[in-house]
Amino acid sequence: EDESRIIGGRPCSINQRPFQVAITKRGQILCGGSLIGAQWVLTAAHCRQPIRDLRVLIGTDTLRDGTGEVRTISRLWVHPSYNPRKNDNDFMVLRLNKPVQFSNSIKKIRLATKCPTAGMRCSVSGWGTTKSPGAKLPKDLQCAAIQSFGRDTCARAYGNAITPNMFCAGVPQGGIDSCQGDSGGPLVCEGVLQGVVSWGMAVCGRRGQPGVYSNVCRATPWIRRFIGT
Repeated sequence: EDESRIIGGRPCSINQRPFQVAITKRGQILCGGSLIGAQWVLTAAHCRQPIRDLRVLIGTDTLRDGTGEVRTISRLWVHPSYNPRKNDNDFMVLRLNKPVQFSNSIKKIRLATKCPTAGMRCSVSGWGTTKSPGAKLPKDLQCAAIQSFGRDTCARAYGNAITPNMFCAGVPQGGIDSCQGDSGGPLVCEGVLQGVVSWGMAVCGRRGQPGVYSNVCRATPWIRRFIGT
């Protein structure tokens, strides 16, 4: 298993994913995240690091040049029921030091209120490794089309490691998956933020071993206490 947890994707524009943010630590990609308000980001709790080391990059699909807005984090909150050993409730909310202005390349994403069903068409994105095993970190944002799997498929792969606060997504044949460095990033199904990239096997994209996502619908009431909607 790999904690830090896009294989088989392709480059995509920030205008297609205007809610995608990069969380960097001393200039290197640490995790992805999703803009859920002008001053708020949702990511994975296992991405937690001292906030003085972190920056949030917004409104850009490339880590190359100085494009996009940079924010520091004024405060973070880890889900009160986060269990790091089980990766359960792997959610963290970040408050940015100042709000962003929304534009074509900077938009917030709606939180899921309904839990996922099997076979939803979803997309996942991030700057994580495009090669597994091994590592090849892209400078350009990658997107991949995958589908949500039912709890039975998920349990076949991972047994009782799957809690109600998680769900699986991928493609039946394997070869398309989130991977190391994509953690915390968005899984969007039918226009809403349904999942947060959480964990998977150390080798990504294997058939029968789909990526595991934190189940946003289960945390929406907690998240909304911050963003106030």
